[in-house]
Amino acid sequence: MSEQWFKNYVTLAFQLDAAIHKVTETSYVDSYYGPPEWKEEALTKCDVSASDMVRAAMALANALPVQQFEPRHALYLQKQIVSMETIARRLSGEQFTLEEEAERCLDIHPVWIPESEFEQAHAILEELLPGHGSLYERRLAYRHRYNVPQEKMELLPRLMDMVKAEVRARTSTFVALPEEESVEIELVKQKPFGAQCWYLGQYRSKIDVNTDLPTSVKRLPDLLCHEVYPGHHTEAVLKEKILYNERGELDQAIVLLVSPQCVISEGIATMAAEMIFAPGEIEQWLAEKIYPLLGMEPDPVDVRRLEAAYETLEGVRGNVAFMLREGCSKEEMKRYLARYALSSEANAEKMLEFLSQPYFETYIFTYYYGKRLLKPHLQGADRWEIFRRVLVEQCLPSDFID
Repeated sequence: MSEQWFKNYVTLAFQLDAAIHKVTETSYVDSYYGPPEWKEEALTKCDVSASDMVRAAMALANALPVQQFEPRHALYLQKQIVSMETIARRLSGEQFTLEEEAERCLDIHPVWIPESEFEQAHAILEELLPGHGSLYERRLAYRHRYNVPQEKMELLPRLMDMVKAEVRARTSTFVALPEEESVEIELVKQKPFGAQCWYLGQYRSKIDVNTDLPTSVKRLPDLLCHEVYPGHHTEAVLKEKILYNERGELDQAIVLLVSPQCVISEGIATMAAEMIFAPGEIEQWLAEKIYPLLGMEPDPVDVRRLEAAYETLEGVRGNVAFMLREGCSKEEMKRYLARYALSSEANAEKMLEFLSQPYFETYIFTYYYGKRLLKPHLQGADRWEIFRRVLVEQCLPSDFID
């Protein structure tokens, strides 16, 4: 295999990142920890046309067979390159249906989800959520009940450290983490996200948590599982150690946001809490360790059923992505979000703003389909064997389509 081929792959990724930055603030390259001189050189070559980037992607694909990669690695790279080529073609003005774009960029086949599924989730919420009023009002009141009070926000770093220690201990019973791995959690404000994992390389991550948004203590375990153990940070650490350092798979050093790679990563993160906590265990742990510090009472609601209903409603965003691509009016999409996702007008506005960013109407599918693809394979006695495999190997979404 040629080091130059990997270098060309990295260069194209940064060229696409620079082109996307011209139309949105969001990055295409999520993280990079490869040779710094490769990035430095790539950044001097970003003044290229979209057509040049299409040709560069095709050249990478044409040169792939002679690199003599192991067959699975070659297939993975082929689909990553198709994704990059598709982004370049979009930048050049070429149009795709949303289904075509998702298949080429993410290796998935999104479909319109029947509203009957959302209505079934609403019925579960009607049964479980306490109080009176509309579902939206009861959902909001229920969430507010477990938000960290402003007068106790100084406890949040301590609470997060407690949760982080617990989820790391549970993760360590299943996977061997390098002794030198570390995570820094920083509380931030005025950010467009709730939380974000920034992988820095050398087994280190920085997690930003936006305290402008209400912080639900009930969500802390899932948040830390998703972002850290055994989610994004754990995956990045193990793949750097095994794929990059031990096997020399240099492409692993760059993570692309709109790609098959990202679907698997979000599948891992959205399944993370379920992998280390049995049904009911999170609530039991919170009742023993966290609620007493905040003067909160244990939750009598069947939290796992509640979360399953919320999970179903995540599919609403995918339907709205289809509506956006089909040219539906903003008001029509806001009404749809209010009715089926139980969104406030402000949240619906924010979601439409998010989806209206270039390529994010495709990216939105990574969460829902990442979990939907992995979850059926993580229910049996071999669930940890399979989960360990996706943590340390370059898997594709199509690997999990029966």
